[in-house]
Amino acid sequence: MQDLAKLLLGDLEVWQFLLVLVAAFATSIFHTVSGFAGGVLLSFLVAPLLGVEAVVPVLAVALTISATSRVWAFRNDVDWRVLANVMLPAVPCIALSALVYSRLPVDAISIILGVFLILTIVLRRPLQRRGQRVGVVGLAAAGAVFGAMSGVTIGAGMILAPFLIGRGLLRERMAAVFACIAFLLNATKSGVFLATATLDAHLVLLGAAIGLCTIPGTYLGYSILKRTPVRMHTAFVEALVAVGGVGFLAYGVMRSAG
Repeated sequence: MQDLAKLLLGDLEVWQFLLVLVAAFATSIFHTVSGFAGGVLLSFLVAPLLGVEAVVPVLAVALTISATSRVWAFRNDVDWRVLANVMLPAVPCIALSALVYSRLPVDAISIILGVFLILTIVLRRPLQRRGQRVGVVGLAAAGAVFGAMSGVTIGAGMILAPFLIGRGLLRERMAAVFACIAFLLNATKSGVFLATATLDAHLVLLGAAIGLCTIPGTYLGYSILKRTPVRMHTAFVEALVAVGGVGFLAYGVMRSAG
């Protein structure tokens, strides 16, 4: 038992480990309500404790477990056609980008992602006023970009939010599709990281512990989402996308300038 505890903690102090678990619970509530961005928030909170290089692989394991509980909670609200349109092109892109994630220029990715997110918010409303909905090609294109970005970052699901809104998915239906996407995404990344030895026994155990702590937060977030008006939820998601876009853009510019 002591050996298992040592393997789980690694270089972490007990209080640091407990702090990571509390952060996992709190951000899972936010993640369930928004459908995305909980992984981004969690990565910001735990990176100083785990180290930046460990965040992506550890959270791949944790978010696989978290997504499993959200898939179960929203199992009756999944739009399987939309999910297939997005993930068929996304999965091979996820695997490829996860293989080369450490070699890609982070500043360029951040700038491109930030510009893309801001443009999706700017363009969605004019298209909606014209009665144009996102079609199969639009979902597939968004899925491919999402897959390419998500292998190297946390929180690339922001890319998909405006497209799902444009497809008419709101509240529970959006959260359900995002839960399935998160499961497929993080299971794929975990498999690649295990195959390339990026994940060791300590990181797998740590990710599993974090993931288990997200499960109660999932059900609390589900009850909050059920009581949230559709218009308020849409505004909340769009605000998150806009903030994320500005954040990615600013980060990329600062890195390239420095």
